[in-house]
Amino acid sequence: MNFRRLLHTTAIRMALRYAFFYALLITLGLGILYWATSHYVDAQIAASLERELTQLVEIDRRQGRARLIAALSAGQRDVNNENRRYHLLQSPHEVNLAGNLLGWPPGFIADKKVRNVWIEDNLIPEKLPDKDGYWPMIGTLLDDGSRLLVAQSVRQAEDLQEFILSTMAVILAVTVGLAITLGWLLGHTLLVRIDAINMTAEQVTAGQLSRRVALSGQGDEFDELAGHLNAMLERIEQLLTGMRQVTDNVAHDLRRPLARLRNRLEVTLLEKRDQKEYRSALEETLGDADELMHTFNALLEIAQAEAGSYRGEWKVVDLSAMLEELGGLYLDEAEARHKRFELRIEPNLKITGNRHLLAQAVSNLLDNAFKYTPDDSTIRLQAAMQAGRPFLSVSDNGPGIAVDQRDRVFERFVRLEADRSTAGNGLGLSLVKAVADLHRAELRLEDNQPGLHIILLFTV
Repeated sequence: MNFRRLLHTTAIRMALRYAFFYALLITLGLGILYWATSHYVDAQIAASLERELTQLVEIDRRQGRARLIAALSAGQRDVNNENRRYHLLQSPHEVNLAGNLLGWPPGFIADKKVRNVWIEDNLIPEKLPDKDGYWPMIGTLLDDGSRLLVAQSVRQAEDLQEFILSTMAVILAVTVGLAITLGWLLGHTLLVRIDAINMTAEQVTAGQLSRRVALSGQGDEFDELAGHLNAMLERIEQLLTGMRQVTDNVAHDLRRPLARLRNRLEVTLLEKRDQKEYRSALEETLGDADELMHTFNALLEIAQAEAGSYRGEWKVVDLSAMLEELGGLYLDEAEARHKRFELRIEPNLKITGNRHLLAQAVSNLLDNAFKYTPDDSTIRLQAAMQAGRPFLSVSDNGPGIAVDQRDRVFERFVRLEADRSTAGNGLGLSLVKAVADLHRAELRLEDNQPGLHIILLFTV
């Protein structure tokens, strides 16, 4: 995996961006936690100092000065306690009477309020390991004018603050590291999946139309995308294959009318002819031209229908009325060809679609039924509802279509006659299939025993 390419992926960029935001948020959160913890420790120290000062004052009032000095001396012996307290008792003449502080801090007022005061080294006994710094302390005046001071070493509080800061740094580093690591893994995973799609696209671009994007089997959005891409590639391959087939069939089916047209014109121009002969030649040429135009128009309608770009009007179509109208046109043809034509159409069948294309598709089905069935055959045009869905069908009792040929007859220019002697261009059922797909209708070919039964089942 290319390192620089991975750094330019959206996942990595998002991971770094979010890692930065996470670092800010976590720093803010940890800062608030640090402030709250420090504030709580300071409040506890202040409350403890006030409580001890109150106790010492009560001892002096109730038990006397000697008992107070004894209590202060007992506190001095606990020199190994890190949560060390310092005391100082001074006479009204500022003479030290008891305590382990060497002097009264300059400027400190004995007003029973806790303050953080800078303690110089010369105020701390040399044998004590505490350093100078800001200490919380409280002082008061006793009844005889003496001053009593209680101070708290900040060593334990500083150790707690250092521990909190180091813990915050570890949490911040781990969180940011995890965010970057997860982003890196996410970017790598996404890039692998995207590379698979890109590789398939490159292969298809190079002409390997049969290549498809491999599915991971996880059923995620990439598999969904791969499924859509594979369906698109399948459709493109089908269209290109159909285009090649159309090219071959066009060359085969149009060669004959073009050659016939050219030969007729060439023969007509070899010698002078009368008006009747010229007129006959022009009429035959016009018929060949009409055949060519009919073929090209059919191809155009199929292409537009398959592409979903047919520009005709799209609206609610009264299917029953349309089929009744078409059926009336074929009644005379059935009588002329000595065939029985039956109409079984339920009223008020309506669908949304293009009336012209639907009529053209039904006409193609009826034309095929009349063309490929012998005299005295029965042809039936039917329309009704089936399971809540409208359908139309055309059935006959002619030769039918073999089961293994039923998918093939929908291809362009496919005609099952080997000699291709029957009039037509092999585009009728191709147009029917394209119209059915455009209207999202199900097209089925079934055995009519004998003959063929073609069904168009529409969606509501």
